[in-house]
Amino acid sequence: MPMFDVLITNGLVVDGTGQPAFAADVAINGERIVAVGDLAQAEAGRTIDATGMVVSPGFIDIHTHSDLTLLVEPFGMSKIRQGVTTEVSGNCGYSPYPVAPDHADELRELLSSGLHGESVDWVWSDLAGYRDFAAERGLGMNVAPLVGHGAVRGAVVGFEDRRATADDVAGMQRLVSESMEQGAFGLSTGLTLTPSAYGDTEEIVALAEAMSHFPGRFYTSHTRLWAGWHIKGVAEAIDIGRRANVPVQVSHMAVNDPPYWGQADTVIAVCEDAVTDGFDVTFDVYPYAASSSGFAQCIPTWAQSGGTQALLQRLRNPNERARIRADMLEEGLFRGWPWLWDRLQVSAAHTREVSEFEGMSFEQAGEKMGLEPIDAALTLMERDEAKLRIIFYYRTEEDMKSFLRHPMGMMGSDGLAIQASGPLGAGRPHPRSYGAHSRVLGLYVRDTAVLTMEEAVHKMSGQVATRLGMSDRGVIAAGNIADIAIFDPDTVADRASFEDPHQYAVGVPYVLVNGEVVVAEGEHTGALPGRVLAA
Repeated sequence: MPMFDVLITNGLVVDGTGQPAFAADVAINGERIVAVGDLAQAEAGRTIDATGMVVSPGFIDIHTHSDLTLLVEPFGMSKIRQGVTTEVSGNCGYSPYPVAPDHADELRELLSSGLHGESVDWVWSDLAGYRDFAAERGLGMNVAPLVGHGAVRGAVVGFEDRRATADDVAGMQRLVSESMEQGAFGLSTGLTLTPSAYGDTEEIVALAEAMSHFPGRFYTSHTRLWAGWHIKGVAEAIDIGRRANVPVQVSHMAVNDPPYWGQADTVIAVCEDAVTDGFDVTFDVYPYAASSSGFAQCIPTWAQSGGTQALLQRLRNPNERARIRADMLEEGLFRGWPWLWDRLQVSAAHTREVSEFEGMSFEQAGEKMGLEPIDAALTLMERDEAKLRIIFYYRTEEDMKSFLRHPMGMMGSDGLAIQASGPLGAGRPHPRSYGAHSRVLGLYVRDTAVLTMEEAVHKMSGQVATRLGMSDRGVIAAGNIADIAIFDPDTVADRASFEDPHQYAVGVPYVLVNGEVVVAEGEHTGALPGRVLAA
């Protein structure tokens, strides 16, 4: 037998295809798996005994916002300790490229809210420059980048609420094409998030068409999630993909509108009908009955025209603020559902003045401030410089499990790669950043059998790799890149909670990225073998 660099012995291989697990050893040379089978007589520079453990592909998180956090904290502790080896970034229309000099400040302000005051020296203008910057800093995990419609629109149209002209659309198409040439895996939109929300269907179709001749690229959408849009938003995403002739990924599938709770199967049927017609559509979901976002998503889009500073000025203008308040109550999510204020919780504040309210609902904040919940919310938003982040408890467990179980559904955390200590450990963020993948393996595989182990690993690796067009990742097989997670099926679990989110998952003692051991016996080795991948 030859000498290998790394040999993983005595493990139960769940290979990422969805097929039954099997006992096998896994041998690695350099960055690739070179043999899978009975390798009992082999020798290696390093041997990992995986007795009692599952050996699986490293997980590929198809929906993340780690574009900048990995430049601040390159190890990606909250994710790598769950076995996540690749972050798909640039989601919801937010990517840190392309950057136009005239609108760079607005883009930085939009994307930097998760850094809690930490700064990144933006020296790039496009995806190629971002890739070079990340390589120079070093990465502990891989990044598969998308290009965001919000960034593209911001670079050409700006952050104003206006319709794109024909020249604007042509300029945006050029930027999308350039990003595809530089290796972007697809185009994302955030159609309730500005400035992406200012684009109409025709604009998005035109931009998706610009990438249609790049093989394997796909359109992924944070759909228009306004009240009453749980069906229409998904239908619009599919219509855009069909017209542009590109595959569609519906982001963080959920039913967020209380009157329609329990209708997950109705939403899924829209996707199933498209597949029956021969169209390629899938979706992702994270395993919680709560979401998280900036509170700006609850504020009318007209009030955000011009960017974060323009919104802040409107909040400080009594007449404009009164108009915002009225629109939120009469047209927005809270129309007829005032009890939702008790289900919106302050997650992360950017000013010390507001941080004391972290963990409180707006109803509780209102009681403390002597204000109606909506007035407390708008006051905190103003005091937090229009950057306030919240958690929304407006989903149901049963809807989530329906999406998670479905064959079209795959796992995407909608979280960030962060660290419990230091500046990225501030606030009370959604626990999905620390626990989404481990929660699936512990709660929804071992404890409640919502999924089998093989199904869960497939949804977190091989199925995602297929959507991304990756032919050599996501499956344990000879010739593939050695992104590998080794976990204990009896102990793997999430520990992060909404009350105490900055807690790492347990039960994943070994993780390899591009053939290099980055987690050993549950501790990070300090290695930074990751890279920004290209489609």
